[in-house]
This record gives sequence, C-alpha cells and structure tokens, in this order.
Amino acid sequence: MRNESVKPKVVLDTKPLIKLFAREEGWEAVQKILSKVEVDEIEGAISVVTMTEIYYKYLQEKRPDLARTRIEELRYAIYLKKLEIDEEVAVKAGEFKGKYNVSMADAFIAAAAYFEGSIVISDDTDFKRIPEVKALTEKEFISHLSR
Repeated sequence: MRNESVKPKVVLDTKPLIKLFAREEGWEAVQKILSKVEVDEIEGAISVVTMTEIYYKYLQEKRPDLARTRIEELRYAIYLKKLEIDEEVAVKAGEFKGKYNVSMADAFIAAAAYFEGSIVISDDTDFKRIPEVKALTEKEFISHLSR
C-alpha cells in the first residue's frame, strides 16, 4: 500500500488556471497536474484569493458570463481543496508582503501554501522571492514528478 505522506501537495496559483482556461502555452502541463489531482496521486488546492483574481480578470475583460462560469467550475471541482483565509494565514501573508514586497494576492496564496506544506505551482517570480515556500512552474513540477 502506498504511503499517503509521500503524496505531493500543490497549491495552484491563478496564472496556471488562466493558462488552462485560455489554452495558453503550458496549459497541457496544468491539465496533467489536475488529472493527477483528480485520481488522487497529488493533493491539490487553490486559495480563495485565486477565485477572486479569476473573477475580476474576466470582469475586467467585460465577460461577466465567463467570470461566473469559471468560478462555478472551480467551486464544483471537489477534488481541489479551497484554502480559506484565517487569522494565521492573514498574519503570515502580512509577513510575506512586508519582508519580500510581493503582491498582496501572492502573499495570501503563499501563506496558504505555507500552512498546507504545499508547493506553489506558478511562473510568477513573486513566489521565488519567498524562501519559506517552494514554488515551481507547472513544467518544473511535472519534471520533478518524473524523477
């Protein structure tokens, strides 16, 4: 029987999900990660902040229909844990924002990943500036799994 403690844990940043939705370069790697999450080979999560970012991105593009559709897709993706913002996450996000001058959204996502013991999947360089959290691009993560 497989040891559950060795199952990789990831928190998907907003960018990989946007890549997937828009079929932008790298979307196949994101799909591969999500497929592994669906079959329970990887524990996958998103921060509720990612839902905020996705929603307002499509509203800015004047696509409220798409904003609602994407959020519903994420809401009902039961295989993805939704990471809430509690007091611990809020304080850690403030620490990351203060120490590393990253965006507030990235600070919250990194803080959530920190408390989950998860790898952040993103090509956003903000996450590389936070040494307390491991961050890999989707392609780096897929390569990492192959080892």
